[in-house]
Amino acid sequence: MTHLFSMTTQYDVLILALNELIEINNSRIDGYKKATDDMDGGDLKGIFQGMIHESEGFAEALTEHVIKFDGEPATESTVVGKIHQAWLDFKALIVSDNRETILSSCEFGDKSAIEVYETTLSLEKVKASPELENLLMAQKSSISESLKIIQSLKSSSHDAKEEQKVLENQ
Repeated sequence: MTHLFSMTTQYDVLILALNELIEINNSRIDGYKKATDDMDGGDLKGIFQGMIHESEGFAEALTEHVIKFDGEPATESTVVGKIHQAWLDFKALIVSDNRETILSSCEFGDKSAIEVYETTLSLEKVKASPELENLLMAQKSSISESLKIIQSLKSSSHDAKEEQKVLENQ
């Protein structure tokens, strides 16, 4: 009976972890939608739309796995802990329409999401399911690529400001 109980606990932990990833993706959707709505044009809107669609697909695939493991999928975007706080900060900072602030918040949120993916990938039940492990690795990789884009945009934005200062001082 103890063995059955520990299996149930491992599945409960897996469902909890997958639901946390659903919530992270829902928070990511909310954050990028807020950024898109509050920005005045620019190149970021299209990029953020892509990230919204990416997270919508991720949440949908994760929901299917929670159901497959007889769990109740998360539907909210409220995440306890640093991911939740990151996106709340992100949403609050968006109001300023400051490109660098927006990109910094995106960077923080995506870095935090990647950390949770890494933790989830270390679970025994994830490692025992190649299909799920491959899905999570692919999602993590995609968010990592999004993070690289954000970091690149942030860097180019910073470089442009520095160039502008040099030109103004000549």
